[in-house]
Amino acid sequence: MSIEQVVQKQIEFYNKGDIEGFASTYADDITVHTFPNNSITLSGKQALIERYSETFKKKMFAEIRNRSIVGNKVIDWEFATNGMTGETVSLMAIYEIENNLISKVWFIRE
Repeated sequence: MSIEQVVQKQIEFYNKGDIEGFASTYADDITVHTFPNNSITLSGKQALIERYSETFKKKMFAEIRNRSIVGNKVIDWEFATNGMTGETVSLMAIYEIENNLISKVWFIRE
């Protein structure tokens, strides 16, 4: 599977609200970082499941507006919409892929 396919699969599970499928695309030691200070906001698959279980209750939907691939990183410009309120957030996500799993993510918010 290509690194782009790993990230696309993750987005598809996200949009379906499938937490188990979504989590299956991540490494057990996943870390999520906030740019530019690189602080870790989430560490480990269990923390990911707990955080996104709450997110999925909002019936979120991500639309990819632009995608670039650099080495083992997929860089997506995303618009995430809350299905309950209609509120949309624009952000950039940088996914680092190792062994066909997402090992690190950086979020850059507008």
